[in-house]
Amino acid sequence: MGPLGDVLERFRRGAGVPAAAGDEAAVELAPVFAALDELEREAAAVRDRSTQMAARRLHEAREEATAILADARSKADSERGDALKAGLRSADAAAAEILAAAEHDASRIERTAAARLPALLARVTGQVLGADP
Repeated sequence: MGPLGDVLERFRRGAGVPAAAGDEAAVELAPVFAALDELEREAAAVRDRSTQMAARRLHEAREEATAILADARSKADSERGDALKAGLRSADAAAAEILAAAEHDASRIERTAAARLPALLARVTGQVLGADP
């Protein structure tokens, strides 16, 4: 057992009172208390460094989260724009299909009307002139 162990062993004998009481005990315990003081200073330094490191990491994490959020918003705006453009292209294509179908129907109706017009004119003319064709 080392010198510190010898000093501490003296406290185990009774109810925490060293075997040799007085100035001698204070001299023997001075290195122990000095070592404890040093440990307290080291613990405080570690605690301070840890607090600073935690604050720095928290700040960095907040900055990174802000950057990620800004990037996500930018991408969302871009995606919305792309979706809108795609929707407009789709609507334009649908409108073009509807227009083509309407033009086809109009052309068919014109052809049908043109084919029926001579007979209709003859019938109307006959009724006006009094001759029933």
